[in-house]
Amino acid sequence: MSDQVGDPPSAADSEQPASGPVSAPGTGQTETNGAAGTAETAAGAAEAEEGTEGAAKGGETAEEAAAGAVAAAISERVQATVTSGALLSYETQMLLELLAEDGLLVSARGLGLERLVTALVRVHCDPGQLVLVMGTGRPEEEYIVERLAADGVSPLPRTVTADTSVSERRQVYLQGGVLFVTSRILVVDLLTERCPADLVTGLVVYRAHAVVESAQEAFILRLYRQKNKTGFIKAFSSSPLSFTSGFCQVQRVMRNLFVRNLYLWPRFHMQVNQTLKECAPEVVEIRLKMTPLMMSIQTALLDLINISCKEFRRLNPSLDWDSLTAETVLSRSFHKVTRHRLDPVWNQLSARTRQLASDLRTLRSLLLALPQLDSCSFYQLVAAQQTAERALNSGWAILDAAETVFVDARRRVFGDVQPQAKRAVRAEGKRPQPKVLTPEEPPRWPALSEVLSEIRAEVSAAAADESQDSLPLWPDKVLIVASDMAACRRIREFLTLGSEAALWRRFQLTLASRYDDDAFIPSTAVTTTPTTAQEKAPNKDGGQQTLTQMGNADPKTSAGGGTADEDELQVSLPDSPLLLLLPTKDANDPYQLQRSLHLYRPRYVVLYDLDVAVIRTIEVHQAATPERQLRVYTLLFSGTSEEQAYLTALRTEKQAFEYLISEKASMVVPEEREGRDDTNTDLERGAVQPEPAAASSRRGGVAPPPPAEPPRVIVDMREFRSELPSLLHRRGLEIVPATIEVGDYIVTPELCVERKSVSDLIGSLMSGRLYGQALAMSRHYRRPLLLIEFDQSKPFTLQGKYYLSSDMSSAQVVSRLQLLTLHFPRLRLMWCPSPYASAELLHQLKEGAGEPSLAEARSATADRTDTLAEDRVNPQVRDFVSKLPGVRQKTLYALLNKIDSLLDLLEMSEEALAEVLGSPTDASQLHQALHGKLSAPAPGDMSAAKRPATATTAGRGRAARPRFWRGKKKS
Repeated sequence: MSDQVGDPPSAADSEQPASGPVSAPGTGQTETNGAAGTAETAAGAAEAEEGTEGAAKGGETAEEAAAGAVAAAISERVQATVTSGALLSYETQMLLELLAEDGLLVSARGLGLERLVTALVRVHCDPGQLVLVMGTGRPEEEYIVERLAADGVSPLPRTVTADTSVSERRQVYLQGGVLFVTSRILVVDLLTERCPADLVTGLVVYRAHAVVESAQEAFILRLYRQKNKTGFIKAFSSSPLSFTSGFCQVQRVMRNLFVRNLYLWPRFHMQVNQTLKECAPEVVEIRLKMTPLMMSIQTALLDLINISCKEFRRLNPSLDWDSLTAETVLSRSFHKVTRHRLDPVWNQLSARTRQLASDLRTLRSLLLALPQLDSCSFYQLVAAQQTAERALNSGWAILDAAETVFVDARRRVFGDVQPQAKRAVRAEGKRPQPKVLTPEEPPRWPALSEVLSEIRAEVSAAAADESQDSLPLWPDKVLIVASDMAACRRIREFLTLGSEAALWRRFQLTLASRYDDDAFIPSTAVTTTPTTAQEKAPNKDGGQQTLTQMGNADPKTSAGGGTADEDELQVSLPDSPLLLLLPTKDANDPYQLQRSLHLYRPRYVVLYDLDVAVIRTIEVHQAATPERQLRVYTLLFSGTSEEQAYLTALRTEKQAFEYLISEKASMVVPEEREGRDDTNTDLERGAVQPEPAAASSRRGGVAPPPPAEPPRVIVDMREFRSELPSLLHRRGLEIVPATIEVGDYIVTPELCVERKSVSDLIGSLMSGRLYGQALAMSRHYRRPLLLIEFDQSKPFTLQGKYYLSSDMSSAQVVSRLQLLTLHFPRLRLMWCPSPYASAELLHQLKEGAGEPSLAEARSATADRTDTLAEDRVNPQVRDFVSKLPGVRQKTLYALLNKIDSLLDLLEMSEEALAEVLGSPTDASQLHQALHGKLSAPAPGDMSAAKRPATATTAGRGRAARPRFWRGKKKS
């Protein structure tokens, strides 16, 4: 096996029996060790009896038998997966279509795409195969492994990360099975042939909508298809909207994936609709109405959004953005669409247009927060916008509709009372009487209380039913699904404290700091709370609970920003089912809803906030577990922006699938798209070259000979996070991954390139790290080059505040670059608007040049002392020490590594300084500067004559002055 990979077999490999997959020639499949032993036995017997010709014939028969055994094992696992009932009927159809032919599968959100990927991984969990899964994150990998472990699948998939050493990775690949590999590691292993591409059974691509031409996944697929013509490629995506932006987006993605088939599974698919309808959950839809103040605020916010949209279209008629309406602003993809359309021309927009784009995002967040937040939390957001700076910069803050928002949001908290801030109370010199605070109760809280009361009554009636022979298989639980963790905390406060106490708590956490301590008092229901742990307080729902259940969480933690605790997400009330609170937007675990439904098996689900993916996930769970009937309560404000946002999400997804269906009907896919032969032009490497010139007479009528080997470029391992290595490989350059300390790209023996993005450039200039990198490149290479690469979707400019922070201006960046070029005259700067331009320029610099040496590139080391000092030294202290006499750039970091503070520098003797600086003269200058007297020397004092002369005080004549010094004119 080692000979097939290209590396010599080690002693350990020769002593131990092989346990990895073995490639069957011409089939692309793998065979087990037992099959390989059968092939060797059959070949030996045939050679002994029938000679060499019979041996070859026997070997072919054994290989065909091994391939048939692998295919039979796969078929058996597919049959077991299908007949086990773990998949729904439409999921089974998805799996069979993908197993029959490679392709890209696009499904609607929430239809259980992770279940399908888990089933596909289960089919290929065999040491006789090597299947690589890329594009997944840690949550997806943990969820798939957890489901497979629960089903008793062995061996389980493994993960190849940066923690796996280089020597171990090759053995992990040869052991076979299913591997989760990050894109950066896999592309390096394929280039170095550490991962045997010819032994790979297939690739599984997750989040296929992100596979663009310059992505690492596209680079991996191209390398894989160049070396393996028989393996499969299965791609998955649950984001149909991502395929609708751009020209022929779905065709370009399929071209990068090397697949011919497109499988579309929307929610309105006939088989999906029929499967989910056969066992649909019982749905109780509760329509809520906003309060008059909430309706007034919503109307005013919609007016402000319409005004801002009209003003934006009026100021920018060239953008042709007629679809920018209030409905577009409410859509889920508003931020993505705005960034996609405005980023390339952001530097060309006026300050007024940029402020309007920011205002639309602010108004959208306020409109979506209105039905979700309580009155105190919402007024905190509104009050943050009521500032003098906002009134000067934003046009909407001074409109009448904005005044309506400010006034009505305050009335929801304080009523008709006009609260006075602390400064106003102190200026008047008298304290008013405290007022009772009665904030407006969110309409969802009484509705949630009624739902829980109904569930409690039903559970009590079922428990009292004597005709029930046995207890239910699972205890009754109620799952309350909210939007985020902050919403779950507010629901818990309401359930445990009651509405009045919960609102008073919200006021204390959000608004109380603005007013005097005794300006407001809570209502009677809050002030009469018992003070002993043995007493119990009545809840608004009618239940009784102890004070320990009334919330012992820290108010700072409850305000938001903490991690989800299991105790915090569980609410236990007497005579009630266990209440489980679940946030849907948990970045740490996107599969928390699936895990909770499978683990707790709730009987009741309350959707506090509606989401399309959540509803479909519940439908899939109900269809997969028909023995446990679910009842789903939905709380939705009718005729509001919340309902419109939900309907807009459904409509945009339906339109995306209709677009994909029409594209599929008119799509022309060539037969060589999959790249299984040499006719696919996408697998050809090299830039477009002119026609070869005719034979020149100066060469004696002989055409120039072709290069003996393709040109190569040494690339640092850390650079594989960028797009440039993939584009260089596409242009025909051989990429040699290596860990080098000086530079990022070694193009020729004399040319070293350090690539910097704009953000990295600014950070390197601020920290001084770029100076050390330029010093190392100038020391080891004759032609150092700094490549400054911009993002192709953003403007090619440094002007303005688009790229720069508030404490850094474009003039400072330019001035620091000028100083860098003055210090290093041989350093060249190359500005590139995109990675494509960078690849073209590097390819032109490579033409006709020599090949770099890998050994020399690795031997060129930067100063380790510089790197260590940069990481730990305070920049202000470093700049101060660098300006002291006797401290040179070469000895700066050596001195900083010897001290921990400036006090240690003062305590060092002159001999110790000479040992560190390497020069007694420099040590004497530094010691004299630190310990010399500040007063001027007395007349006749000769101590000043003993001081070593510096570059600026060595003489008083014209020769001692710098060239750029200009003295005063004589009068």
